[in-house]
Amino acid sequence: MTAGVLDRPVTGQFELDGGGTLEELLSSALAEARANGSTECPVCHARMSFTHAREAECSGCGSRLG
Repeated sequence: MTAGVLDRPVTGQFELDGGGTLEELLSSALAEARANGSTECPVCHARMSFTHAREAECSGCGSRLG
């Protein structure tokens, strides 16, 4: 058995490829949907629309943010 090598130190908070955290990505998408009525889905990149239920719902994969 060999030891694994880490590229980055483990800090307890993971970052996405773009540098932000998952929480930041989802919060940003929800804020954009609230401000503009729609945004790009962070899961499948289809269109998310802000609904009357005060959440964003994806027309592609059905993901919801709220």
